[in-house]
Amino acid sequence: VALRTKVFAGNGPGWLLNTASPESSPPHRPGTVRKAKENPPLEWISLALFSAALFGVITTLEKRLIDHHLPNLGVYYASIAYSLLIPAAIVFFATGGVPDEATNLNMGWAALSGGTWGVGLAMVFWGYKLEEASRASAIVHTFPVFVAILAAFTLGESLIPGQWAAIIIIVAGAFVISIRRSGGPSVLSFSRAFPILIIASLLTALSHVFAKAALDDGLTVWMTYAIRATAMAVAFGVLAKPKGFLEMLTVLRNWRTLTLMLSADFLMAPVASISLTKATELGAISLVAALAATRPFFVFLVSSLVSIEKIKLLNEPLKRDTLVLKVIALAMIVGGIATLSLL
Repeated sequence: VALRTKVFAGNGPGWLLNTASPESSPPHRPGTVRKAKENPPLEWISLALFSAALFGVITTLEKRLIDHHLPNLGVYYASIAYSLLIPAAIVFFATGGVPDEATNLNMGWAALSGGTWGVGLAMVFWGYKLEEASRASAIVHTFPVFVAILAAFTLGESLIPGQWAAIIIIVAGAFVISIRRSGGPSVLSFSRAFPILIIASLLTALSHVFAKAALDDGLTVWMTYAIRATAMAVAFGVLAKPKGFLEMLTVLRNWRTLTLMLSADFLMAPVASISLTKATELGAISLVAALAATRPFFVFLVSSLVSIEKIKLLNEPLKRDTLVLKVIALAMIVGGIATLSLL
């Protein structure tokens, strides 16, 4: 398929090159709040929340994998690289390869989306080594604020005050749900990890914006997913190093490890990622990202559920001293989502 570069005039993803005349430009697909309202709001809201919930289950299963089944993070990175690359290849060939809508520009946006997300996740893991995990998660999940600001300047998205308020409420709820009480420094203290985690949050935001740019430029959901997943696989492959891939072969001999890995990373993760990509196509990325940031709530919910005595997959029972905070966070998240669905 011959590749060609399309340039958009106006507020779309052709913001870097605005040289085409209105007559020669293809119909513009603006990534604005207006577009989100043209599609049934419940459709992209449902897809984004389904993705966040499924990623919550995946994160819980991965916690079990890392804590009890994998010898080190290198093996985990290797498994993630495979779980990204193999489904991406299957989707690519099953959907007919490179679509007619593909251009150098929109495929570049998709690749940048995967690259920035992969590097951002690497920085998150780096931050986990320097900071208590719950605080690190709280800081990283401020990324929807960056998305809203970036989308306003690059994609022409405009939010009404109520939508800004809903985004901030959802992010604050995700922030609170991630906090655990401890005797260490407060969440807002400026440790060595703080700049690392803020950069990770910014890179995550850029990944969402780049994906929206690719989709608004005409790239299909399937191709956007395939390219983004491949770029992320490359990032994790570099992190894993050859040693991680070799050690993974030994680990896979355990059928419990293999079952968890296949369930979480090879089956659930592609479905969650494709759902998020479809939501990104239908809705304004500022709002979709806010819903994606509810993942910590679902992680908390699933982790608490599988920590009960009868299941005991994890050991993270709900504690009374944090119950009030969690209820407040839940109310904030639900209230923010309800606000977005009504506006």
